[in-house]
Amino acid sequence: MVQPSTPRLLAVIIGLILLIAPLSAATVTMSPSTITEDTPITITVHDLADNSTFMIRVSASIPLDGDGRFQLSTNNLQMPFALDDGRVSIHAENVKAANLTARMGGRAITIFGDGENGVVDMNQMGDIPQGLISYITLEGVGLAASTPVVASVDLSGKKIGPDDSVVTFSVNGFTGGSADVKVYVDGVLVPTTPTTTAPSSSGGGGDDPVTTTEPEPESVTVTSPDSGCALSFESGALEGAESGDLSIWVSNRAVPEGWTAVKGPYAILPDGVTFNPSATISISMDGVGDDTSTAYTLLAWNGQAWNPLQSRIEGDVISAEIDEGGEFALATPPVVVTTAPAAGEPAETVTIIETTAAPTAEPTTTPAQSPLPLICTLGALGAAAAIIVGRR
Repeated sequence: MVQPSTPRLLAVIIGLILLIAPLSAATVTMSPSTITEDTPITITVHDLADNSTFMIRVSASIPLDGDGRFQLSTNNLQMPFALDDGRVSIHAENVKAANLTARMGGRAITIFGDGENGVVDMNQMGDIPQGLISYITLEGVGLAASTPVVASVDLSGKKIGPDDSVVTFSVNGFTGGSADVKVYVDGVLVPTTPTTTAPSSSGGGGDDPVTTTEPEPESVTVTSPDSGCALSFESGALEGAESGDLSIWVSNRAVPEGWTAVKGPYAILPDGVTFNPSATISISMDGVGDDTSTAYTLLAWNGQAWNPLQSRIEGDVISAEIDEGGEFALATPPVVVTTAPAAGEPAETVTIIETTAAPTAEPTTTPAQSPLPLICTLGALGAAAAIIVGRR
């Protein structure tokens, strides 16, 4: 039998590879081509096969605010497919500390990390369900006011669902900086084709278009008797009550076990009111201290459980957007004490907060070391010594 020559065998192998390769790879179209705050971003994906590793990376250069803090948030991310073996990865440079908060379906997650040489890397593993991811927010404390934070948020996993789909979301928090969005399939950057919109034509010979300016809607603000909590909304946004009937009072509801209530809780009365567009609830942080490493969180009571809200800190006020009334508290999460990290490894503390009730885990204790092995060893040595002395 004649053996094929090496060049011929190589040609056959290359031909087989070309035949096995997919006839069409995934294509991605993204709009707009320039990312601005709160502008809807649309990613259209075609021919994305199941079990392909799909990743969206949002990266940004973020100037620090007046308090030396930063924030980058991805909001209202609509995922038309699920990501099995999912991962949310964070990388931030020029930071002292950072924390990640995310809400995926009915689950809220918070991860805290301390910087090592100005760098924080954090990962949260778990399947990412199809549907709405309300927010993925990275925030923390920067190293120096003159140096912007360079950060990226990766959302990845093995795609399960339709091959052709549309992903939508918005990004904010990088005021004065810049942001970029990239898509990877199986670890390879996919070139995105920006969509173009042709400007509309007014035709020839017509009158110049008339520009009208809508008046700014009137704003309504309700405050608590102690002035610690304020609720602001547009006139006409309130449903379920009249503006004059709204009030805010201090509640005696306890925050989750392990959490510490700093201000409140405050209850918006009457119950059952809603806001469209959203209202802004603000709680004063005056007198809570200047420790910028503390993860102050706004909690909301939904009638069954406390849930963390996506919030922002401006000066001595923490605020969040809400669509309905309820009870709200400024709180700090449980303090977790960690051992010192090994040399060269970043210090990282991870706390996961599930919004569904879960049984309390039994405390883990390290059993005291039994002295029995030492006693047996000493006994054996004593017996050996006695035998030696007896022989003499």
